[in-house]
Amino acid sequence: MSQHKFWRGIDALKVSSAQNVPEKIVKLCSLGADFLALGNDHGLYYCNIEEENLNFRKISGVSAIDISYHNDILYVINEHGRLYKTDSTFKNKEEIIVKEESKCCPHGFKSNSSKVKFRNVVTSDFGQLYISSDGHLWGSGVMPQIGLDTSIIKKIPFFEGRTVYSASIGQNFAAVIARKTVRQSGNCDTDTDNDDEEVFASNCSQCQTIIGLASPASVPSLSETCPLGVHISKSSEDSSSTTAPQTDVHVDAQSFTEDSSPSSEESKVAKQTSPTCVNSNLDLDNTSNIEDTDGNYTDENETPHASTEKLNNIFINTDAARQFLSRQLSWVSAGEDYLVEYTEKPTRIIKENVTNITNFVYEGVKTVGDKVATLSRHVSGSSDNNDIVEIQNRNCNEEMISSLLYSCNSSKFDDLQFSTSTISSEKEFEAARKNETLNNISKLGKNILATELWTWGDISHGQLGIGDTVKRVKPMVVMSLSGFGLQKVSCGKWHCAALTLDGRLFMWGYNHFKQVSLDSREDKSSPKQFTENSDSDRIRDMIATDNHMLAYTHNENIYYMGKHTDGFTEAIVNLNEKSNDTANDNENVKTVKLAEPQSLIKPQNVCYHWRILSSGSISYCSLEESAVCPEFQNLSIAQRYLEEMLLIYHSLIKPFLKKSKAISSNSNVYELVCDVFSDILNLTALNVLSTWQYAEKHINECDISLIKNLEEFIYLYKKYYIAVSNLIVIGGFAQINNIVDVPTSVYNLFSDQLPSNKQKNNKKTSEAVIALAFVQPLTRLSSYKCIAQSLLRYRTKRKKGEMKSNIEERISKVISTLDTLNEEQEKRRKDADVTKLFWETIGKSLEHYRIPERRLLRESKSKQLNLVNPGRFSSHWFILFNDLFVHVNGSTPILHPLETLWVDAAPNSDSLLNILQITTPEEIILVSTNSEQEKAEWIHAFNAAIKAVLKKDTIFKPPAIRSASYIFSSKHTFYKDAKYTGRWLDGKVHGNGKVEWPDGKVYVGQFQLNALCGHGKMDIPGVGIYDGQWKDNLQNGYGIMKYASGDIYEGYFKDGHPHGHGIKRQGDFTSSFATIYTGEWAAGVRQGYGVMDDIGKGEKYLGNWSDNKKHGCGLIVTLEGIYYEGLFTQDVLTGHGVMVFEDGTHYEGEFRSAGVFSGKGVLTFSSGDRIEGALTGAWTEGVKISNGVMHLNVSNPALPPNSKPNSFGKLSVAPNQKWNALFRQCFHCLGVPETILTPTGNHFANGPCPTIENIKIWQNVAVAVSCSNKQHTKSPKKKSGSDLEKSVDCLEVIPHFGQKSLNLNDFTELKQYLYNACETTQHPLGQLVLSLTNAFNTTYGGVRVHPLLLSHAVKELKSITTRLYQVVRLLFPALPPEGTDIVLPYKESEDGLDDSNPIDGEVVSAASLLQPTLLPRVHPALFVLYALHNKREDDLYWRRLLKWNKQPDTTLMAFLGIDQKFWTKSSGQSPPYSPAREQLFQEAVETLQQLKTTFSPMEKLLVIRSTFQKMTTAVQQELGAQYLWSMDELFPVFHFVVVRARVLQLGSELHFVEDFLPPALHRGELGLMFTTLKACYFQILQEKMSINSL
Repeated sequence: MSQHKFWRGIDALKVSSAQNVPEKIVKLCSLGADFLALGNDHGLYYCNIEEENLNFRKISGVSAIDISYHNDILYVINEHGRLYKTDSTFKNKEEIIVKEESKCCPHGFKSNSSKVKFRNVVTSDFGQLYISSDGHLWGSGVMPQIGLDTSIIKKIPFFEGRTVYSASIGQNFAAVIARKTVRQSGNCDTDTDNDDEEVFASNCSQCQTIIGLASPASVPSLSETCPLGVHISKSSEDSSSTTAPQTDVHVDAQSFTEDSSPSSEESKVAKQTSPTCVNSNLDLDNTSNIEDTDGNYTDENETPHASTEKLNNIFINTDAARQFLSRQLSWVSAGEDYLVEYTEKPTRIIKENVTNITNFVYEGVKTVGDKVATLSRHVSGSSDNNDIVEIQNRNCNEEMISSLLYSCNSSKFDDLQFSTSTISSEKEFEAARKNETLNNISKLGKNILATELWTWGDISHGQLGIGDTVKRVKPMVVMSLSGFGLQKVSCGKWHCAALTLDGRLFMWGYNHFKQVSLDSREDKSSPKQFTENSDSDRIRDMIATDNHMLAYTHNENIYYMGKHTDGFTEAIVNLNEKSNDTANDNENVKTVKLAEPQSLIKPQNVCYHWRILSSGSISYCSLEESAVCPEFQNLSIAQRYLEEMLLIYHSLIKPFLKKSKAISSNSNVYELVCDVFSDILNLTALNVLSTWQYAEKHINECDISLIKNLEEFIYLYKKYYIAVSNLIVIGGFAQINNIVDVPTSVYNLFSDQLPSNKQKNNKKTSEAVIALAFVQPLTRLSSYKCIAQSLLRYRTKRKKGEMKSNIEERISKVISTLDTLNEEQEKRRKDADVTKLFWETIGKSLEHYRIPERRLLRESKSKQLNLVNPGRFSSHWFILFNDLFVHVNGSTPILHPLETLWVDAAPNSDSLLNILQITTPEEIILVSTNSEQEKAEWIHAFNAAIKAVLKKDTIFKPPAIRSASYIFSSKHTFYKDAKYTGRWLDGKVHGNGKVEWPDGKVYVGQFQLNALCGHGKMDIPGVGIYDGQWKDNLQNGYGIMKYASGDIYEGYFKDGHPHGHGIKRQGDFTSSFATIYTGEWAAGVRQGYGVMDDIGKGEKYLGNWSDNKKHGCGLIVTLEGIYYEGLFTQDVLTGHGVMVFEDGTHYEGEFRSAGVFSGKGVLTFSSGDRIEGALTGAWTEGVKISNGVMHLNVSNPALPPNSKPNSFGKLSVAPNQKWNALFRQCFHCLGVPETILTPTGNHFANGPCPTIENIKIWQNVAVAVSCSNKQHTKSPKKKSGSDLEKSVDCLEVIPHFGQKSLNLNDFTELKQYLYNACETTQHPLGQLVLSLTNAFNTTYGGVRVHPLLLSHAVKELKSITTRLYQVVRLLFPALPPEGTDIVLPYKESEDGLDDSNPIDGEVVSAASLLQPTLLPRVHPALFVLYALHNKREDDLYWRRLLKWNKQPDTTLMAFLGIDQKFWTKSSGQSPPYSPAREQLFQEAVETLQQLKTTFSPMEKLLVIRSTFQKMTTAVQQELGAQYLWSMDELFPVFHFVVVRARVLQLGSELHFVEDFLPPALHRGELGLMFTTLKACYFQILQEKMSINSL
């Protein structure tokens, strides 16, 4: 139980145990001789003093959380924030209603005025001050400094934009603690003054549209929502905590004093029914106790009536909350509906229409601002005589703390506000997470410290604390106390006192009774620190009242200064002098059940409990049953550390930052050190606060910031010692010393660490002090270790249960981690000092390489290292840094980055001992040591440094293969001055990488042993971009070259030049010059067979080339329809040739160039007339004929269609000489030696199929497929379907069929394999088929198509089929030789004998195997040629077909001579083309129409056969199943089906089938059916009788 101790002046008063005294008194108000006491049960007690005995009488009908008495008026604030005033009789209680002024929304409507709820009231002759629940300051009275001149309560406009924690008021002056309101701006917290708040008017339709009004039914109960109305997920302790907007900053719940009344309603709960076990039996997780309307905690044991007394657990700034939610949910298009209610109990709370997004908002938008605001709200509770119900406060605020204290937990990812879209590795993510968490914690600590003390009023005694007594007309900020984390301010009549977070007490003002300073009785106009306590016995609480001051220390000393009943204190008086010596050196620890410490209190609000109260001459202190424990000793250590950090920061760091622009070099190093120092200061403040909480028994050990956020602490200190080490290396302390002067306070702090002979103003001394100041955070790491060890000892004494062992384990981890950290930072600083000394001793020769991060590891002057076989007069010096190996040859330094350094021990020989081989990208250095041990040390130093640079500390030896960047020197031939980034192997470029040359040339791709090898892309400025295969630094293999001029070459290269098959597009298709060449290349020029499509001239050349010119056999077709064929020499058609015109006129003879006759020749006209003789001249300009004879065509007036010259087709390139480069490439890929190929490489020299090792070919195929598949899967752009992926997987397996023997099943699998192989370019066969078909389509497709090219196309396609079949036979030797067909029977013979001539079977030949693959790919281009060739016949056929198909079936059948038995039944009486009429041969017609959907002759023949079958079936249904056709009956019916099928370009289809039909099929059933179809076609063409004549 608590002990009540009262004093009148310095004399103790007695309290009878029989008195009805509340468990704890939280406020005193003097009534002259008697006084009022406010208890933690919200009850008010009247106390009178009789002969040093106190008598308590409870006043009925009054319930309060704060009171203030002055001039016979008692101001009371009840639990609901309502303000009342009454007199000393307590009879007439009058409520003072204060309403917030209405504001206009942006649309011109006024918002509803709301009732203001208060939490603090302070009064005096000077006036009255009130703090509302949202942190605004209100006042009444005459205070012109803040614009008050009326008894009406008004908001103080001066403090708009600031949140007031607490207020205290003296006889004629006042003081408040405030901080600038933190508002959310993006992801940053910003301090703003008087920003315009958003106003929402409920009577404005536009505002309602913006924010939405939720229906009451949709509003969740407060047991499921936080004070902002956001739904609370109960899955974790964090998510069930209460969060507040950043502007919601409140006074401490325990701060109840006469001058600064205590807490907000957030601290109020209904009284506990069992006060003896309150501290140990709090059910803090029972969120069901939060009432729906006002959100208050009530005890389950209370009566229903008591439960209805609902209390608001948190008051919020509604406008700020609305802003907060609006900003956080601004990206949601709909669903953010908020309800602003004004309830009977004065509560204004925002409730949200909870949607699915709200859980995300709560979990993901808990930014540091709300944590800062919640923490700051409770950090500082200004009070005068205060100590409120700690138990109540613990209850109602614990959930808030779950959010606040645990939100910075290092394992929590929900709060991270950074984006991970750019983070590529786990380490980067971890670093980003730590930085974000550190940022949050640092902001938390910063807001703890960022307090301001404002004073106004009379200054005659210096009570404003601003250093003078000059009258001020506005509130003044006490600058000397800004940024120190003020915890409490208290005013006496004319003096004032303030308590800081680091446990220091500052006093100023009236000192006539030595209530401020014992030195003299002179007034003090500026804050003076209280120094009567020891450094380890810091101030825990204080109070200033009337003309005296009391201070309560960690050791429970209660110091009294000032006036008392018998005079005033000449010396300090301790009201709580201890008789027990054992307690003198130990802090008093408030405990409830030492045997059950784990059940004390969970982490609750971030504040500590005020202990001492005073009003008038009466003083009070609540003392707990104490036990000897070190909590407050730990707190003193932490506070001492914070005091030192604050001193250094305000006296050294901040002045330096203001002048840091004077530093030009490495300014970022200085900035980083100062920034991290500031972060450490903020963390220190947070740790002090949590340690203070732990000392007051509000939290457990694991909630102390040092233990809970150990990971972040370590990360920040590592960051700091690295930054400080970098500063040491560049001599930064000397630079700082040149910019700022060292204050005496900082000098005194470190004076005991300086040598005794050092002079104070000496430059070196100042530099040493600055160094000590910047290193102080690292030096003081030992204080954290002391705290952790003390905690561990204390835990060990009372060890019990598993939970404690877990806590001990965590504390032990803290100790071991701090030990490791201390060792690391000492080593880092030592290395930095060594490096600094090195730079200072070597002079300016290498000063250029002095950078902050560089450290000296070894150098050859102290650790011998000699160059093997040096020059006679040369000198060599080797220096090993942590990132660089420097070889100084004479005075010239040669730099070798460690990333690209390989060090190995060379074997000893007779002449060379202890040799190290140092491999760099451009040279190999051999060095030697004097002994084997030195050699081992150097190797170890090299390897350790290389591993550190590569971040491969865990491996035994630096890897031979690594990724690194390197800039080559100008001595290198190929990579001169180039920068390489990529993979390395033992000093050589090897693997994937990127090279950038100074001239702008860039290569990205594969390397092999210092050479460009493999696939890569090079951008050559002024030349173009090449993407393809490389070998020996040159283009070799397939690639695409995009020239700067716009030309594109796609094909094969050799030694940097186009070589082999390739396609080159030149010029712009919109310009006059544009060509496309497809064909062979040699050494960069067109050489061999190729096709040139000259778009500008409108002609296409098919023929041989030499040295980029047409040379050899060839043909040209022009856009005008002229066809040339002959021998070309140097781009000119000379000698014997052929010229054919579109109308059939043709010339055969001598040419001088295309279109220019020169010599003997024969000119044949389309009429059949011809001229023989010597013709000279251009065809377009007139031809001169000499010795000519004209032969008129008299005998045969009708010239046969498509007549051609005799030499047509004989002067062009032979089909088997075309596209040889493609076949050569395929043979090369398959591993076929070139020695057995013909010079052109298109077929074998020694017979059709020489003996070649089939296994090696298949191995090469498997390698090609596998490699291509890997490259295919790496490319994100190429995404194949599942079927294609499966087919590729099948191709990687070497088949067993078709190798030695062949049957029908094998042949089926073989065809499927070929189909899969040709469907993908990953197989050599598929690549060959694709290239051949593309070349064919390029040759015979396009706009310059001439019907005379048809014969060339057919021959070329047959040649391709033949040569391709040779390639297939290499893979499947069991296939029959070219020209030899075999038939595989569908059924095995029953007698088991080999049937060499089966009737029904599968024909195996080149055509049957490859035509289904080739023809569909070339069909469009090929069929256009057929259509042009047969255009006249097909046009005639189509005209007759259209005419005939206008007739009904009866007429048409009669015209075609069909026997009436086939058509009388089906004709009926239906009109022609009636949809209801069923045609007898409709199925046959539809089947024949499918002829256009097939692409190979065999497929088309099968369609014809199917048509005959449909006809037979239809007839047999009509005439009986036994009916058999006769040709006389069959032909007319089939003729009818052909007419009705209306097959387009039937003549071209027939011509196509005839050209490619295998000879074996001409004489069989299919051949006969095909002949029948052909006969029908010719019948249609040659029909003489008109159908109209019938």
